[in-house]
Amino acid sequence: MFLGRTFAVSLAALTTLLAGTTSTARASDDTVNAYGASITLPLGLRFRPAPQAEPGNPAAEIASVNVGTVSTGAVAVEVEQKTAVGTESARASVDGLNAALLGVGFTAGSVRAECTAVAGQPTTGSTTLADAKVLGTTLDSSPAAGTTFLFPPLLPLVEVRLNEQIPNADGSLTVHGLRVRALSGDGDVILSSATCGPATLDAPSDAPLASGAGLYLALGLAAAGGGALLLRRRRFG
Repeated sequence: MFLGRTFAVSLAALTTLLAGTTSTARASDDTVNAYGASITLPLGLRFRPAPQAEPGNPAAEIASVNVGTVSTGAVAVEVEQKTAVGTESARASVDGLNAALLGVGFTAGSVRAECTAVAGQPTTGSTTLADAKVLGTTLDSSPAAGTTFLFPPLLPLVEVRLNEQIPNADGSLTVHGLRVRALSGDGDVILSSATCGPATLDAPSDAPLASGAGLYLALGLAAAGGGALLLRRRRFG
């Protein structure tokens, strides 16, 4: 009876020792991305979202954007994803903005949007504006999420959204730093867009191979069980 138990324990120890040899499965998440500008103007003038950044191309920059009544200085985007610790972030910035939509002028020294995601926590986003104005009205440098204005106030032609935050169906969050949209639907200018979350974490490995004292204990139990079995066979052989 004792011999049977000894052999069972040694077999279990050896099984545990050999378990867990598979490598860590790496999680992937392609929702994190950023772009500098997306422009749709009357008369069919369009500028596709650019420059763009995503995990395969984590940073991009262009010197300027000039489309119809919209012009900018440098535009830069960047994303970072660390699945080993379960974090990701996206940032976009547009400098030297000088633009108009349906005669409503808007300018800014810079428009910056960013988002940050941590596995198991809600994704957060923010917008920072420098010297931003619409029709001469100065805009808050750190607007609350979803801040919205209509311009001109008495006969609105456009809707101005600051720090627009859009929860997406896949669980990610999109932050638009500055968005100016024609109420007629004939125009939409988005400057600085960042999307990220929910952050993913690498799947845990199976139990690692034993080491140190655990390794010697497992090998000792296996040897003891094998030795006891051999001794019994000699006695009763």
